[in-house]
Amino acid sequence: MADLDHRHVEPPYLRVMSSYGPPGGESSAAVWDFRLVRPNREQVPGPVNHSLEHFLGAYVRRKHPTIMNVAPMGCRTGLYVWTIGPWTIDALADVLASGLRAIGEAEAVPLANVIQCGCAHYHSLQGVKELAAQLLRHRAGWSDPGPDAHEVRERDLFLL
Repeated sequence: MADLDHRHVEPPYLRVMSSYGPPGGESSAAVWDFRLVRPNREQVPGPVNHSLEHFLGAYVRRKHPTIMNVAPMGCRTGLYVWTIGPWTIDALADVLASGLRAIGEAEAVPLANVIQCGCAHYHSLQGVKELAAQLLRHRAGWSDPGPDAHEVRERDLFLL
């Protein structure tokens, strides 16, 4: 799969970016794009993004051993999710939504202390709760990156 043209996507959405597997092997790995906000127009504030990474990373490591990692994109517009084995978009979306619901009930950001975090002061519990609630309100549309979304085409690059 190719990357989507960032000018035409309407987050939030979840999609497989790439998948890997050994020839003839039974297991496969995939990298998913969980896009949260519109690229080049919005960014998730740093402390909120950091807290979301902590929450979802801790949640999936505890509950789903075939989700290897949840990590923020450097552009702060989404998260990468690495999975092993067969995952459907609906199954992964359900897991992520469950993790987002848990944020709403939390009283503290997990692992946000000087022993377990390299930047323990850089978190926002209230901000991550607001983002989680917003993402959950749009859960029904996570499988759709928008009506004009399309994979990057060579002609798109010539327009730059």
